[in-house]
Amino acid sequence: MRLNSILVLFLMACCSFLYAQQEVTGIVTNSEDGEPLIGVTVLVKGTSSGTVTDFDGSYTLSVEQGATLQFTYTGYAAQEVVVSDATQINIQLAPGVALDEVVVTALGVERDKKALNYSVTEVDGEGFTEAREINVANALAGKVAGVNVSNVASGPAGSSRVVIRGNTSLGGNNQPLYVVDGVPLDNSGFGQAGLWGGSDEGDGTSSINPDDIETMSVLKGANAAALYGSRASNGVILITTKSGRNRKGIGIEVNSNFVAENYFNHFDFQEQYGHGREGRAPTTHEEAWDFGNNSMWGERLDAGRNVPQFDGVARPYDFQVYDNLDRYYETGTTWTNSIGFTGGNEDHRVRLNLSDLRSKSIIPNAGFDRNNVSLSYTGNFGDRITITSKVLYSHELAENRPRIADSPGNGFQGLVTLPVSVNVNDLIGNPDKPGSVPEGVTTLDGKATGEEYQISNNLWNQNPWWASDQFSNDDTRDRVITSQVAKVDITDFLYVQGRFSMDWYTRRETDITPYGTGYQRQGSMQERERRIREINLEAILGFDDRYGDFSVNAFVGGNRMRRSSETLALTGSVFNIPFFNTVSNLANRNVGYGFNERGINSIFGSATVGFKDFLYLTATARQDYFSTLNPETNDILYPSIGGSLIFTELLNLSANSWLSFGKLRASWAQVGGDTDPYRLNLTYGLTDGHVGLPTANIQQSNIPNPFLKPLTSTEFEVGLDLRLFNNRIGVDFTYYDQTTTDDILNASIAESSGFSGTTINIGEIRNNGVELLLSATPVQSRNFNWDVSFNFGYNNSEVVQLAEGLESVRVDGNLGQPRTRWAFIDHVIGERFGSITGFTQKMINGVPVFNPDDGRPIRTTTTSVLGNGVARFTGGLNNSFDYKNFHLDFLIDIKAGGQIYSGTNVRLFGSGLHKLTTEEWTAPGVVANGREAVTVTGVDEEGNAFTKSLDNTEIPGFYGSYSQLSDRFIRDSDFAKLRQVSLGYNLPQKLIASTPLVSARLSFVARNLLVLFDDIENVDAESTYHNSNAQGLDYYGIPQTRSYGFNLKLGF
Repeated sequence: MRLNSILVLFLMACCSFLYAQQEVTGIVTNSEDGEPLIGVTVLVKGTSSGTVTDFDGSYTLSVEQGATLQFTYTGYAAQEVVVSDATQINIQLAPGVALDEVVVTALGVERDKKALNYSVTEVDGEGFTEAREINVANALAGKVAGVNVSNVASGPAGSSRVVIRGNTSLGGNNQPLYVVDGVPLDNSGFGQAGLWGGSDEGDGTSSINPDDIETMSVLKGANAAALYGSRASNGVILITTKSGRNRKGIGIEVNSNFVAENYFNHFDFQEQYGHGREGRAPTTHEEAWDFGNNSMWGERLDAGRNVPQFDGVARPYDFQVYDNLDRYYETGTTWTNSIGFTGGNEDHRVRLNLSDLRSKSIIPNAGFDRNNVSLSYTGNFGDRITITSKVLYSHELAENRPRIADSPGNGFQGLVTLPVSVNVNDLIGNPDKPGSVPEGVTTLDGKATGEEYQISNNLWNQNPWWASDQFSNDDTRDRVITSQVAKVDITDFLYVQGRFSMDWYTRRETDITPYGTGYQRQGSMQERERRIREINLEAILGFDDRYGDFSVNAFVGGNRMRRSSETLALTGSVFNIPFFNTVSNLANRNVGYGFNERGINSIFGSATVGFKDFLYLTATARQDYFSTLNPETNDILYPSIGGSLIFTELLNLSANSWLSFGKLRASWAQVGGDTDPYRLNLTYGLTDGHVGLPTANIQQSNIPNPFLKPLTSTEFEVGLDLRLFNNRIGVDFTYYDQTTTDDILNASIAESSGFSGTTINIGEIRNNGVELLLSATPVQSRNFNWDVSFNFGYNNSEVVQLAEGLESVRVDGNLGQPRTRWAFIDHVIGERFGSITGFTQKMINGVPVFNPDDGRPIRTTTTSVLGNGVARFTGGLNNSFDYKNFHLDFLIDIKAGGQIYSGTNVRLFGSGLHKLTTEEWTAPGVVANGREAVTVTGVDEEGNAFTKSLDNTEIPGFYGSYSQLSDRFIRDSDFAKLRQVSLGYNLPQKLIASTPLVSARLSFVARNLLVLFDDIENVDAESTYHNSNAQGLDYYGIPQTRSYGFNLKLGF
């Protein structure tokens, strides 16, 4: 039975247990002068049910006994009141900044925000549940200063890349540690597209249900994350899930979300010329088959003329490309339905949530489904003992994850390389088996019925329908995340806490290249199963007390982490029986098995001393002992120290009406990291040997390095936090400077050694930058409220040092270059992290060099730095408007200061599909009038000057060679996007007072609605085909999508 039906049954069953609502009224006034406060938010805690006070400060709200009302108003300290049997509750709010705001910090410890000496941003969970993302990490885009979010162009449940304060390691993945309810989350990805293509297999954050998120805290600096030690060298994102609450009866919350999505049409292809070669269209079936796709060098289109195509049928020589995109891509849809139950009393509180997500991609035959179950229990046993138990379960099914980049199975590549005069629907062939040769059709390559229906004699040119409907790339994952915490208050100021946490999942993958595929006619198949488990045991002894003007908060503890990974894989080729895709049908089969484990033992401590609530000093330390490093050098200490000064309290400035709050903070910290297991010694495996006897072999291609030691990142941070005009304006400014030394990198060595490389401590990289958060409430009145915030981040990341004798190193091997092999991502000393390097046109004394025989440009033999794939500037502008029961908010996401090498445009240019191949343009030594006339003026390789006008037979070759000049296809990746829009309406309490409903909200939601600015043609400025360090490469990524739909939220 579908989970949707189960949710409905739960809802019907539980409605009979609902308790009656009572109507509460009251007046909210200023505690100093007794004047009514207009526009105060009155919210039932833990729900979306609420209202605002009117012109005389009064409010009316239907609520249950035992519920908690929250009263919040900008510039005033918030209050909470538990509803009893009283029907009138009057409140007095005190002006000033709420100095007791609590945030979640490292190790899940809650601390007063005013005492923190580092930057932490907390995002409320409500921001993830309306305009949703399947991968919650993508929802951070544009919301947090200094956080750069990129998502891979790979469809539903693709992976996300989140980088906090720039890339701090040349060899690490530079992504933060995710911690869910104290459980470190394995965010590994299991597949990326590289030089030879591939597919993005998603990551760990796609397991998380947005409906379960209470808050998400971003710990940015090294000081904020130092207590997590080696795993937090790139920052930490803490996710706290919802818990049960004290209330009368059973609370029910239902959330239903539906969105549709369409591809974002960035394409502007030429529409004047059709398929052909050297300025002429094919005249026979054989010529059309030989010309194939990737060859739009025919004649001018003429709808009244019929020309042979790949299948020998003569069709109108007419423009088709925009229809082709619409014909191939579908309207994607995502349904998410969830129901949550909560209840409890002062001693025992429970929450259960069930969620069902079903997503269909714009790509035919692709999608993603996810079921989530979460259970939370908090129990107080007497006055001293608290037990907290949380379990999160997810089941994920990804169907036919698309191949991207240069993968032969990339349907998008096959689609956009079609000649503009070919209708993609003509490639369907057999409608019962799209993309295959239909019965009774004879192909020039001798394909049988049911095999791939190809457009040319190039076996690697994929039929897009065959790619999407016959290939298979599926995976399922079952995951359990659990945290079990016991806390005992030994005295009023001394406590001990123990935690058991586990992240465990299994993942099964099936990848099929079907029988009859052009480039692999007999097909292949791969099955893989992974089992990954991490267990953490943690104990903490804590102290929290005051001594006159002094306060002390301190704790010490230890952690034991053990992680294991087991993989069983079966690969094979050649299906004995055509079109029967099973392992048993494979003629050639190979079985592989892998197992690894690692451990970290840690001790840690923290102490904060406060003086008169305006001066705070904090010191922390953590010592990690790594199993992956040499026992003689396998430990490292991560210290931090910092302080914060609330100068408005020290100087008694808060009485000044324009400066409500002011804090200076500064900190210094060190964090670091280790490496993968089995880098210290040789490891061996067994393979089938001669005459059936096994032989041993060395497993790794890198020479082990027993002298590896942890990398170290040292950061200094200063900040200023201001609140002005009764908190109507806020300013939060941060400057940071971080240097990573002893970075762990792979270095190439002579292959004559029998190995390809080794792993050594060689790198040094420096990051510095600023972060700024501005917030304001420009308008606050009885019926209308406007809040606005702007965040900005600047980061400069410089490669300081590599191994002796090295000036540069390729980033992430094959991931650092697209299939063109004309551009690369390299770390270059003195340049920013991840430079785009490539070839340019050769020059002699400033004059371009051409081949005098055919006019083609001659390129350099060495590469140079052409740009950088990482944006220097990130930012976001968020506006929120409330008018009576209506709420509107929108987010603009901004990035600038980066570049992208567009391999997609390279291929479009060389094939004659790019619009510039039909327009007038000039470049050094080149004057072109599309394909009508091209004249080159320059010198040959001996320096002899010449001028040459190219004819029709030479022009296509010129464009093909010109596309090999890397710098000609570097584009700025700057953009501004309307990232998120939500327009909601809360049903008035008077309409639902006589119903079981406590609250009801209907919203229109949209994401990626508009591109306000970009400067790149045919592709999205964010287009990337993997989430590694090699950013700034585009090559046939799936088009970005815009989504729009509705969200219905009901509270009972």
